Amino acid sequence: MESEERQTRKSNLRLLFEALVVGLVAGIVVGSFRWLIGQTLAMWQKGYQAAHANPALLWLLAGGVLASVIVAGFLVKQQPHAGGSGIPEVELQLQGKLQLAWWPILWRKFIGGVLSIGSGLFLGREGPSIQLGSTVGQGVAQGFKASKSDSRVLLATGAASGLSAAFGAPLGGAMFIVEEVFHNFSPRVWLNALAGAIMANFVVSNVFGQTPVLAIDYKHSFPILQ
Repeated sequence: MESEERQTRKSNLRLLFEALVVGLVAGIVVGSFRWLIGQTLAMWQKGYQAAHANPALLWLLAGGVLASVIVAGFLVKQQPHAGGSGIPEVELQLQGKLQLAWWPILWRKFIGGVLSIGSGLFLGREGPSIQLGSTVGQGVAQGFKASKSDSRVLLATGAASGLSAAFGAPLGGAMFIVEEVFHNFSPRVWLNALAGAIMANFVVSNVFGQTPVLAIDYKHSFPILQ
């Protein structure tokens, strides 16, 4: 009996370590994703400002946007599941209804997302960050040769870590897995997803700081007295 308990404890600690690795790598990947999107958006904004003084630059900007769309479209044509938000794919993978190779999705989603979001097209970073994190979780699971059950937990941990890294919200990332994917509370999934999300948030907070992602600067105070 003690041997079984010791083996179970050892297995749980190993899974927790792997979840932390997922959070670390997902934080680096999604943090780089965030940074490149910010840099690309700043470049396009400077281009738009310059176009006010020189309208001929609008043709150059239009050509750049068109090139970004073509490249992103080509990547999606190669891997259709790399398109869109990616959240439905993650949910189907966790339900065991879809099998995807993690590396072809990861790099295409990364490049296509930077080109699409960075050029101002109608796409947010929440879904892509979740899918990027889930592919990291899948890759780490394969690297550690995790069991089918542990691989599912690590994929969920990656998705939570991706959302955490995208917005600096570790609790939001862990809650997303429970609310949107599993629809029930599993301590094993929750603890590992939260550990990975905290690790991912630690990585990105050291790069982007503690400033809220959706910060609203309001300097006026409401009057206390009517």
